[in-house]
Amino acid sequence: MSVDVTVENTLLKRKLAAYEKILKEKDRDSLTDLYSRQRFFEETRELLDENSDKKFVFLRFDINRFQLINSFFGLEEGDKLLQYLAFKIKQFAIVFQSYIIGRIEGDVFGMCCQLAGHIDVFNAMLQRAVEEFISGYRSDYELSISVGIYVIERNDMALEDIYSKAILAAKKCKERTSGPCFVLYNKQLSEAVMKNQRITNQMHAALNEKQFEVVLQPKCDLKTGELVGAEALTRWHSPGEGVIPPSEFIPVFEKNGFISRFDEYVWTSACAYIRSWLDKENCAVPVSVNVSRCDLRNPDLPDKFKELLARYNIPAHYLHLEITENAYAEDGKHIAEAVQRLKDAGLHIEMDDFGTAYSSLNMLNEIPIDTLKLDIGFVRNYKKGRGKDIILAFIIKLAKALDLSVIAEGIETEEQAAHLLSLGCENGQGYYFSKPISKKEFDVFAAKRLKRAASKASIS
Repeated sequence: MSVDVTVENTLLKRKLAAYEKILKEKDRDSLTDLYSRQRFFEETRELLDENSDKKFVFLRFDINRFQLINSFFGLEEGDKLLQYLAFKIKQFAIVFQSYIIGRIEGDVFGMCCQLAGHIDVFNAMLQRAVEEFISGYRSDYELSISVGIYVIERNDMALEDIYSKAILAAKKCKERTSGPCFVLYNKQLSEAVMKNQRITNQMHAALNEKQFEVVLQPKCDLKTGELVGAEALTRWHSPGEGVIPPSEFIPVFEKNGFISRFDEYVWTSACAYIRSWLDKENCAVPVSVNVSRCDLRNPDLPDKFKELLARYNIPAHYLHLEITENAYAEDGKHIAEAVQRLKDAGLHIEMDDFGTAYSSLNMLNEIPIDTLKLDIGFVRNYKKGRGKDIILAFIIKLAKALDLSVIAEGIETEEQAAHLLSLGCENGQGYYFSKPISKKEFDVFAAKRLKRAASKASIS
């Protein structure tokens, strides 16, 4: 064999090795050594086609608030967690006769395996496996795993349909804030998707036809019962669907981008209400309105509010802006910058739903807010002398030290109001004071509270 042929063979071998390496990298996720997204779906397709007479189940795993783990503990810790989850999924899968596992994206993993017994037995096995995974990892943060489960109805179904059903089930898990969550896809989930589509189809006409009613829920002083403000909320009076609660249409608006236009409608209505009180020299109180993450990304937002306040000739302190803790938890830097611009415009900022996103308490020092609004969960589930109550007392004390006012939502009983007052909370809202009511009903409520306050003042 000539030298030239030998060299040529060596070069060919190197090229083949390099090509094989490229193929391996394409097929395998470098961090977890699981199948890559494309190869995972290819192998799943092949598995289903070769076993048309067998029953299979598709699983979608993801780690809730994974972005926060990366932020607080670092990317290296995040990678370790992903590797650990991949290892645990493999351990769980080996008990099944046939299975495919892959890393679909980020902290999302997929698994397709043969279902030998009843789905309830499978779910019990899955739950034990995930709970063991959680308990066996770090204890210094609360790990939460969502698992969307779909029992494949026909093995010749398109993989896009299979995966979309697992996604629907997994998204249902996001309503939970802690611990593992397992949701099995069913027809009700599909019906929910159809309802969301109907909402999308109707939303523009609903706004133009003024089907949205802006109602008000009073905020009261916990000590005196005096009216101190209100929150603007909405009800959708749909001719075809009846009354649609915000919990159903707001998430849809946030996803499709309609939320910005909808929010402006609410802001305008709130300003019109305030203007009517000022014109009548009635009991004008501040009204808080919700500001979505989508709104906060708009660099022109401060100018929008300035224009709105000028149009109705309203002092800025009458309009309070509520942002959620979740918004800050997901995009802290940009949210803090946006809030600062609103503060510079003279607007009052409230942090809503505090305590739901497991954010660092240091955020209270990082974001320029005026009022801390305690999540309803603190109120409903408090137990005197227990951990949650201790945390609540600490948060209130910290807020006071930072010169923040504190309001609690979801107050339903006199006992809850008294307990919060004893911890230093100043104001509250909830059914104990009033449900959300129309503008006309609110005017009557305000007049009664004003009369009561005047009577107390005259006696004293």
